[in-house]
Amino acid sequence: MQRERLKNPYPWTWEIPAVLIGITLFLVVVGIQLARSLANLLAGAGWTWPAADTGAFSSPLGSAFWTSLPGVVGGDAAEGLADPLPAQLAPAALTWVCLVLVEGALLTATTWGGITAYKRGPGRMKGMATAAEAEKLLGVTRLRKVAPIVRPDVYGKHAQPAMPVLRVAGDPEDTNAKLGRGLSPWLLPGRTNQKELR
Repeated sequence: MQRERLKNPYPWTWEIPAVLIGITLFLVVVGIQLARSLANLLAGAGWTWPAADTGAFSSPLGSAFWTSLPGVVGGDAAEGLADPLPAQLAPAALTWVCLVLVEGALLTATTWGGITAYKRGPGRMKGMATAAEAEKLLGVTRLRKVAPIVRPDVYGKHAQPAMPVLRVAGDPEDTNAKLGRGLSPWLLPGRTNQKELR
């Protein structure tokens, strides 16, 4: 069981990194088109999207989707759009600002999703609590909360300060004349000292 927790039986070959790189690149490309559409929307031209191919093999991601990428990155918000073009297209500065914001948001979301998937996926450590879970159950906050239950003599409602052991001078046989109050009296009502036991 311990070996299963420490080792991942599936080797990290080239397929998994290739899929991750492909997904990331596709998200970057979609982010460029989303940023251009957002820039045009903010400029008052409405939501714009590259023209789709027409014909037997048409798809929403037509050739204009791919061929317009360099122009959009260069700041041209009209690149790849179908005619007639809207009157008020976004300027280059607004297009670049939207590119930075959208790509940053997509990068953050992708990183967060990857880390979450890695922590909860099949390669996770099984049976291991997170630091927050361990603190919740075993931390100082919980110990202070349950202190009256764990040590009622010290932290309970009727806890009294411990009294020092007093020794009577001149009595060599009396080694424990007065006992301190280690336990509450209601726990041991018939407690006796050493003299009474003799």
